[in-house]
Formats: sequence, structure tokens, C-alpha cells
Amino acid sequence: MKLYLVEHVQKRGKYFDGKMIGICSTKEKAEEIVRKYEKLEGFKDTKEGFKIRTFTLDKNYHEKGFQSWYEKKYGQTKGEE
Repeated sequence: MKLYLVEHVQKRGKYFDGKMIGICSTKEKAEEIVRKYEKLEGFKDTKEGFKIRTFTLDKNYHEKGFQSWYEKKYGQTKGEE
């Protein structure tokens, strides 16, 4: 079974601010939520920030261990800032 995660991310200065909007059972429902939220304050000026990510239920995603997206992007761990 597939699940569709609707999220919104926008850049604020040198950081990113993200919101998980919802999890849907179909891509069509996820797209409907995006259309609704695109009209709301705080989202309407950054429509490009919406993402729909597909996940498969009961699938393992990090079998090789923990890999930090932060470290990969910035070349340091968060505590080293």
C-alpha cells in the first residue's frame, strides 16, 4: 500500500522552515489538499514549496544506517555550528 505525504518547505534566511500537512491514501487526495492550501496565508506566496512524497507501507527506508541530510548539505554536524 502506498501513502502520500504532503509537506511544505520554504527558505527563511539561511534556514528552511517545513510543515507536514497530511498523509493521504491516494495521490489525487494529496493533490486536492495542495490545491486547498495554496490559497491559504503563509502558503500562497510560496506554492513551489509543496511536495508530495510517496511511501510504501511496511517498507524499511534506512537499512544502511543513519545518514544526516544536514551533514551532507553543510559538511558539519549540527553541534559544530
